Amino acid sequence: MKPQMIGLAVVTALIFAMTPDEGLADAQSCKDLARHSLSALPDAPTQITGTRFVEAADGLPAFCDVIGYTAPQVGLHVRLPEDWNGRFHMEGCGTMCGVRIIENADDPLSRGTAVATTDMGRSAPLATAEWTGGRPDYNTIMRSGEWAYNNTEQELDFAYRGTHKAVLASKAIVAAYYGAGIDHAYWRGCSTGGRQGLMLAQRYPWHFDGIVAGAPAGIQPAYINIFWRTLTNIADDGRAILGQSQIPAVHKAVMAQCDGADGLEDGVIDDPFACAPDLSVLKCDTGSSSNQCLSDDQIAVVDRLYAGAFLSEGLRVSWGVPKGGELGLMRYLLDDAGEIGTFEPMAQDRLRYTWFDYDPGPTYDARTFDLDRDYPRLFTRGFLPAPNNPDVTDFKRRGGKLITYQGLNDMLNAEPLIEYVKKVERVVGGDEQADEFLRLYLVPGMNHCRGGFGVDTFDWVSEIQAWVEDGTAPGTVIGYRRDGDISLPGANAWPLNPKTVLKSRPVYDYPNSARYKGRGDNTDAKNFEPKPLSF
Repeated sequence: MKPQMIGLAVVTALIFAMTPDEGLADAQSCKDLARHSLSALPDAPTQITGTRFVEAADGLPAFCDVIGYTAPQVGLHVRLPEDWNGRFHMEGCGTMCGVRIIENADDPLSRGTAVATTDMGRSAPLATAEWTGGRPDYNTIMRSGEWAYNNTEQELDFAYRGTHKAVLASKAIVAAYYGAGIDHAYWRGCSTGGRQGLMLAQRYPWHFDGIVAGAPAGIQPAYINIFWRTLTNIADDGRAILGQSQIPAVHKAVMAQCDGADGLEDGVIDDPFACAPDLSVLKCDTGSSSNQCLSDDQIAVVDRLYAGAFLSEGLRVSWGVPKGGELGLMRYLLDDAGEIGTFEPMAQDRLRYTWFDYDPGPTYDARTFDLDRDYPRLFTRGFLPAPNNPDVTDFKRRGGKLITYQGLNDMLNAEPLIEYVKKVERVVGGDEQADEFLRLYLVPGMNHCRGGFGVDTFDWVSEIQAWVEDGTAPGTVIGYRRDGDISLPGANAWPLNPKTVLKSRPVYDYPNSARYKGRGDNTDAKNFEPKPLSF
């Protein structure tokens, strides 16, 4: 790899006697690492707070498990495999972070890659599996915003600074442990992790050789769709118009009209931009609504949800619900018709603690938000974490490679990412120049990062490594849907167990989507071909 720009000479000086055989590690080296000082690391004074050596098990190699933090309070978790392949992989976080889920990087770790993750500068006591009787309760931390209340420093860390410092610190730990430099560095993340990935390419183009940025959140500095969809469904008396229990009927009607348009009724709309459902079929004959039919007011709400939000002057400020992705509304429309309308807690916390220039605080009522008055007020803070700078020419000049992807059922909408990629193409000099380092894959039927009726499991790690190390640019990528529906990265994902695969399907570089050829097994990727999307 090209020089990693982490002050390698400084790191080497800090290593002093800690030089085990290059690329190898053992329990004693892991124990010694705990006493190693990185407090003089430029821009990221770092303290290792604990190490332990973990024996090989469950598809993972033996590794040194490292926890620590870098100033001011950016938490780290690093895993250093016994037989290191010279690669470094950093895994992104999700929503408002505050946790370190290092297990999400098990798949590169299982291949001998050193891996790391960060809490992005804030953490909170976690209710572990012992407390919950099941999985650790990460969501309570990740989806709460009180930490940001009048806390600009931590918001800067969450925006970009914390990730930058965590990269510096994690690379220094890798170099100190192995006594060698990193050959190739990679980033992978989705949602907030995708946002981190784009921000790294834009602000810190020297950190990584290859970046996989999935469904990057917040390309629009004020992505109001996470609360506006609730707001537009609340009547003047504060009650919900469209009920949560009616959403499946809307989805069913849309699928009945649009699913087969691509030649295959499989629960996936291959081109949702071409779907224009007739909502009149949902109108109740009796005039009173039920779970299976809608009133005129409820149909009007669905029309607004599909159209998106606009200021009174006509400026679009949010994209509409993707056709085929209606079930995702159940996260935002929490009440049945006639009940007092309530907001998804994280959406409300964004308004209370992270978007306005002066945080209105815990008493702020999101129902008072006025598009014309308040939308322009969100940009001072909104621009801090927004990964919307299309000038990634420095990343390209260094030979960096960037893969982006997003599900077409994603409630965070694929349109902002499409528009961003088009801007990048213009900045770097056109399609051919962009093709040298950038790919965009849109996945029909996939929700936000994973889940849905489409495929959602991809070996992005192999794709980005082949592009960086061998010059093999990704073309058609095969995705899989596995038994259990929700697919996470991990040691158990690759190599795929054929018995767990329900279907495979190709995904193509934008603007193409996969379309069934009309013959052959419709669960087999070989029976699909590319067709341009309508957007």
